[in-house]
This record gives sequence, C-alpha cells and structure tokens, in this order.
Amino acid sequence: MAGDNYEHQINESTPLVGTSRPRENSVASMLARGRSNTINGLKTGYDTVKRHKVQFMYALMGSIVLYLGFTLAFLPRTSLSRDFRRLHFSKFTRAETYRVYLESLQRENHAKEHLRAYTSHRHLTGDDSALHYTVENLKALGFSPKLEKYYPWLNYPVETGMSLWIDEEKVFESSMMEDFLDEDPSSSGPDPVPAFHGYSANGEVTARFVYCNYGKLEDYEYLHSQGVDLDGKIHIIRYDTMFRGLKVKNAEANGASAVILYTDTFDDGNVTEANGYKAYPFGPARNPSGFQRGSVEYFTESPGDPTTPGYASKSPNTKRISPLGRLPAIPSIPMSQRDIGQILPHLNHRGCAFNVQGNVDGFKYYSGPSDENVKVTVLNNQDYQIKEITDVLVEIPGILGGSSIVIGNHRDSWTVGGAGDPNSGSSIMLEIARGLSELLEKGWKPLRTIQLASWDGEEPAMLGSTEYGENHASRLQKQVLAYFNLDTAISGSKFQCEANPLLSELLLKSAALTRFAGGPGKSLLDVWQAQSNGHIGILGSGTDFAVFQNHLGIASANFKFTGNGEDDAVYQYHTNYDSYTWMERFVDPEYHLHNTMAIFTGMSALMLSESEVVHFKSQDYAHEIQYHFNKWHAMLNHTFKGNEYVREKANSLSRLIAHIEDDVSPRFDHATAILRKLVVRDYPWYQIYKKIGIYAKLIATNSKLKKLDRLFLTDTGLKDRPWMKHSIFGPDKHLGYIGDVLPGLHEAILAKNVQETLEWLHVLNKQLTLVQELLKT
Repeated sequence: MAGDNYEHQINESTPLVGTSRPRENSVASMLARGRSNTINGLKTGYDTVKRHKVQFMYALMGSIVLYLGFTLAFLPRTSLSRDFRRLHFSKFTRAETYRVYLESLQRENHAKEHLRAYTSHRHLTGDDSALHYTVENLKALGFSPKLEKYYPWLNYPVETGMSLWIDEEKVFESSMMEDFLDEDPSSSGPDPVPAFHGYSANGEVTARFVYCNYGKLEDYEYLHSQGVDLDGKIHIIRYDTMFRGLKVKNAEANGASAVILYTDTFDDGNVTEANGYKAYPFGPARNPSGFQRGSVEYFTESPGDPTTPGYASKSPNTKRISPLGRLPAIPSIPMSQRDIGQILPHLNHRGCAFNVQGNVDGFKYYSGPSDENVKVTVLNNQDYQIKEITDVLVEIPGILGGSSIVIGNHRDSWTVGGAGDPNSGSSIMLEIARGLSELLEKGWKPLRTIQLASWDGEEPAMLGSTEYGENHASRLQKQVLAYFNLDTAISGSKFQCEANPLLSELLLKSAALTRFAGGPGKSLLDVWQAQSNGHIGILGSGTDFAVFQNHLGIASANFKFTGNGEDDAVYQYHTNYDSYTWMERFVDPEYHLHNTMAIFTGMSALMLSESEVVHFKSQDYAHEIQYHFNKWHAMLNHTFKGNEYVREKANSLSRLIAHIEDDVSPRFDHATAILRKLVVRDYPWYQIYKKIGIYAKLIATNSKLKKLDRLFLTDTGLKDRPWMKHSIFGPDKHLGYIGDVLPGLHEAILAKNVQETLEWLHVLNKQLTLVQELLKT
C-alpha cells in the first residue's frame, strides 16, 4: 500500500510525455535554465577575453592610433595669429574687423545729434549735463562706463570787469560778454558764461596802462631797451599762439599789477573784416565782440590740481599745499577787440612803437604808458572752491592681457557752446564707441584692450586726465601702448597730426584706409599729403595727452582738422560763438569731417590693437632725435666754441645717435617686420615648436617696443619743470603750446650754461645707450 501510494504521488507530480505542464512548474524551469545559461555565457565570454586579452589590447590601441593618425593628417595648418583668436573663441580676422568698423560708420553718422546735445547747455568743469549725456549714450551702446571722481581746487566767475577812467571820471565800462545774436541760439541762450580766466588771482586794480605786444620775452626786452616804465602798470597784451598763462607770468615778472589779454583780428590772417570779409554770423571773419576765455595756470609747466602737484586729489580731504608758483599772483581778464579799442588809442605817440601792426581801430601800436590822468580798472572776483569732477571710462578687454590703447577727449567747455572745443571730439568719440559696439555685437574681441575716456576739467588745467594719470601712473606705464587725443577735433579743413614718431607709420597707413569726407576715391592720406605732404608735427602741451607723453612716457598723438589760414572761417575759439550754428554754417555742414575723424581715429586704434607685433617703428624715432640734435649740436659748437670738453662730449653723443639711426634701429625694425610675417604664417601641427619660438620672440619684441619711450623719462624732469619728465619731447619753455625736441639740452645751450649742457649730454648719452642695448637683435 505504501509503495503504491508513493508511486502514485510520483506519477501525479511528474508530467507524462504528451501531456500539459502545470504553469508554475514551466516558469520555474524556464528561469532556472535562463539563469544557468547566462552564468555559463558570462563565464565563457570572460574565458574568451582572458584567453585573447593581449590580442584585444593590440587591436584597441591600433584603432586609436589609426584614428589619431587620420585626424592629424587632415588637421589644418594654422598661424600663431589665428591660434590667439581660436583659443578665445573669436572668429574675426583682422580684415573682417576693419570691414565691420568701417561699414558701421560709413552707413550712419550721429555726430550732428551729439554735437547739438552737448552744446545745448552750459558745461563748465564739474557740470552734470554733458556727463549725463555721455554716460547714457555709452550705456545705450551696451557699455558699462566707470565713473572716477577727483576733487581739485579751482575757480568759478563771480564778477569781472574793465573800466576806463579819464580825470577820475568813468568814460567806458566793458560788458564782459559777447553780443547776443538772434542768428545763433547758443550765443543768446540762458545761463551764459561771462568772460573770465581760470586760476586768475582775485583783485581790483586801478592804474595807468601799457601795451606790451605779445608779452614774449623779446617784447619785454625791447620795452626795457626803450626805457618804457612798466612797474605797477596794467599790461595789455594780445593773444597769439603763445600760451596765455606764460604771458601773464612774463608780465608779473616785469612789474605788472594786472593783465588784460585781448584778441587782435590782425593775427587771424587773410579772413578779416579789414580784408573785406563779413564778421560772424554773416561771414567767416571773427566777431569783434568775442572774448577768449581760458586758463592762466602754468599748466605747460605743471598741469593738474595746483594744490596737489604730482599726486592725485582723490578726496575733498586730500592733503594740499600752497599753489604759489604754479599760477599768477596778479589778476587778469580777457578782452574783446571791440572793447579794447576804447582803451588803446590813448597810448598813441606815447613811449615806443612796435613794428607789428594790428586791426584795433584808431590805435597806432605804441607802448605808452598812458598819461597820468588816464587809467584803467581791472576787476576780478572769483569763487575758489574744491569741486568734484568726474572722468567717464569704458574698457573693452583684449585677448592679450597687459596692453591697451586709450582714446580720450574732455567734455568741459568755457561756454554754453564749445562746438569745436571740445565737443566735436566728444561727438566723434561717441561715434567711435558706436563702431566698436557693433563689432562687439557680432562677436569680436580685440587682441589688445581698448579704452575710451571722457575727461572732466581739461580747460582749467587738464585736471581730469592729469589726476587720473597721477593716480594710476604705475599701471598705465605697464599697460598702455598709446594715447590718442581728440581735443578741438574739428575747427577747419586742414588735417593736422602731432604724434610720437613711434606711431608715424601706423597713422599714415590708417589714413590710407580712411575715406575722406564721405566721398569715393579719395582717402584721408591723399588729402593729408596734398595739404602738408603728410607732415606729422611735434607734441607740445596744453591738452590731455600731456600726462601720458610728457609725464609717463606713453607714445601719444593729437588729431584735428584746423583752419588753413587762407580761406577757412576764423575759429571763434573759447567764445560764445564756438557753437553748432558756426560749425554747421562755416566748417562742417554735413558733419563729414566728424565722420572722417571718427573712422581714422578708430582705425588707428584697431590697427594697433589687432596687430600681434606692436605697430611701432623705432627708426622714425631715431631719425627725429638725430634731426633735432644736429640743430642743437651746431648751436652748441657755436656757443661753446672755446670749450673742447663740451664739444667732445657732444661729438660722442652725435656718433651714438647716428649709430642708432643708421644701424641699430633699421636692424631692429627689419627683424620686427620679419616677425610680423612669421606670426601670420601657417604651420602644420608637428611644427608647433616653431610657433613656440615665434611666440617667445613676439613677447620679447613687444616688451621692448612698449619699454622704448619709457627709457627717456628722467627722475628730476626738466629744469624748473620737474613734472615734465621726458627728455626728448616737452613743451617749449617760453611759448608753452608748441613742442620742443631735446628740450633740456636746447634750454641749457640757449642759457649758455656749461654745467647744465654737460649734465644733459650725460643724461642723453646714458638713455640712448640703454636704447641701443634694448634694440639689439
């Protein structure tokens, strides 16, 4: 029984052939077999891989090598130039950069709306209207302008005046303001600025007066030789190209109790009423009621805040010193030709006559002094205060760190207008910003950093730029390659360029790429060569490049269209008539010159920015030095003809300069030209070592070119002008605005000072020896 039951159980639980399997037994069996097969498969695969491990690794490595070989075989040849841009995800070529910039400015021109906006409100130093307009327009272009504040000490007009007294009776009093013209809205608008001088001493003086011509040293020497009594008199001096502050300084040194500076239209050249031209607003001649405002601080010797010489006035509480010696101690005022005509005829046939004549009605150009009963009162009441000023700065970071180009101009003006000075340049700078903004929108990144600067306070003493330069001196000397200035950019039809010779070749090439005045087929270079044979002048001082070139040794340039002295309208400089009406009627009706200058300046910056090798030429610099040294050398030989030691030292320096110009600098420039070609030459990947070598040469060459101008800085500066540090370029000591080359040596020879001449020969020999070592290839 038991056996039967067991057998029965087995038979019930074991399926027979041909019968259906229970569901649960089928699933369990399938899972068991699947698991067994998987494990067995993995064991088999692992055993197979293990048995063929070496063969598998060889096959994998072979595939990788084959892939890399195929990839490398078809890698494109590249240049170091393109590598810079690819590494920074920039697809712009140099040519594409130029094309986009040119097209953006040739397609549109907003200079007119900018100029009208700038000249619609009074904008003395520290005023807000021009500041807000500049900032808002830069923001609208996508920039984030930085505002940098300084706190200089300066003056604002309260009351100025001039009165004529005869027998103690007042017979004339000047209005100290131009005529309001219905034809010129700016000249007759609200909030006009009376005629005054920046940094003039307060005071009221009544005294006899004397005419001192241009107030130059030779004028005073002539007056002394003729026995003219100058002491205690009010000196009347006419404006010209000499800086007005030095005129007042000369007058004070020659006994003046006060100074009146007036404009004589005789010095305007051909376009005068005396020659049949009508006066503004009906013609191109000067309006005789115009007063030339301006500063009399000695800023061609030491610009910036006179209470913080050599350091920045960074706060209202900055430590200050007395300004004595940096500005006049006697009052001065400007005067129109018309009003001075009420005074000067009283000097006729008194004292000595000057050979230079003029256009003041009824005046025979005698010195005087006036009769005992004929006197003039000069009133000058100025409010001196510490004033907040604001620089506006924009920076476009470059791919290559450590180098930058700065484009700058000031926006403050003496009057409501200021169309030519400074706001033609301010309008142009906003146009440059628009062109750069369009490049940025398309994905461009400059190779070198480009900075835009709108300075405040240039008119009183280059305050904004000087305080900025003194505040950031070390960084600027390490980073900035060049500074381009746009002060008084448009006031006539003649192109004028003053620049450090390192920039000469760059500027000529940029002019060749600039279409002139919107017309086809004529470049700015064509016009420049026709007007002056492409002449590049010497930088002096009197505007915002001074701190860069004269103090920090940064190669600078100053661009402008100025009057041609023949048939251009006379520039109504620093008067109420420097207005958009004058600009549009007589100078640039369609704003084509503004557009030309915006293209040229921007292209110059881009050419310097986008060239891997700094676009400087050392031989042009060496040539300028030798040309002027030869002149001073001949003067030295004549002045010190009996001193063989001085002559020997000068001859030694002459040989060194000639060697640099004839041998050292040409070799360096030739090597630089070769390097410029190597940087853009394509190489296959396996010659990467060549690009590394080129890169090393590039770094070394650019470092030398950046350092070159700094080698001419001196610790002590020029004699009596320690702020002016550059030994090659500086303002003429006695004229101010115009430039002098090798000024220290030149002044020592003129003074016939043996010791100072030897000192400057030693300084120049030491500096030029360093230049020779620097440029050796």
